[in-house]
Amino acid sequence: MPEKDGRSIRALVVFFALWINGSFYPLILLPLIFTAYYCRESLSKIGIGTWRIRGSLLLGLLAGLLVLGAYYPVFMLYRGTRAGTLPNVWSILIDILWYPLYEEVSYRGFFLGFFARENNDFTSHNLGLNLAQALLFASVHHHHVSAGVPLLLIPVFLLGFFNGLVFLRSRNIVGCIVGHAFVNGTAWFMSILTL
Repeated sequence: MPEKDGRSIRALVVFFALWINGSFYPLILLPLIFTAYYCRESLSKIGIGTWRIRGSLLLGLLAGLLVLGAYYPVFMLYRGTRAGTLPNVWSILIDILWYPLYEEVSYRGFFLGFFARENNDFTSHNLGLNLAQALLFASVHHHHVSAGVPLLLIPVFLLGFFNGLVFLRSRNIVGCIVGHAFVNGTAWFMSILTL
């Protein structure tokens, strides 16, 4: 039991490092190294694998559509208040590739993979953890508040929450990453259309 407690505390420290700074790109190696080398577990612990990919993808895209349903009215509300600029290739790659990969591995894969109970998809314990990770996920998007668009935190929270449900159900991170990239890509496309 003490070994498991020590591992949980170390996993929390790893997650805290991930939560603090998502723009330090090599940090994504931390959950991979922690899982594979320190814990000596398969990366399937954090949702990296080939099982249940089809179901994960379908659920991830469904979650993305639900989030976009919540995003659209918020987008329309703020449409005229934000000065738009054409995105450069780097910012598109960051928003559509990097953030979905980093945030899904960190919040859904690592956090839920280590702390949610397996084979009990939607217990109160797992749903409570899912709510916690979704709130932490929304908290790293605090820049929306200072940018004058605080209601954008609603679809951000929903993305974290729904993708958490996808992960709890499938235990595969692929659908979460694809759904997240779909939401971010659609948001970029909508903002470009309104320039």
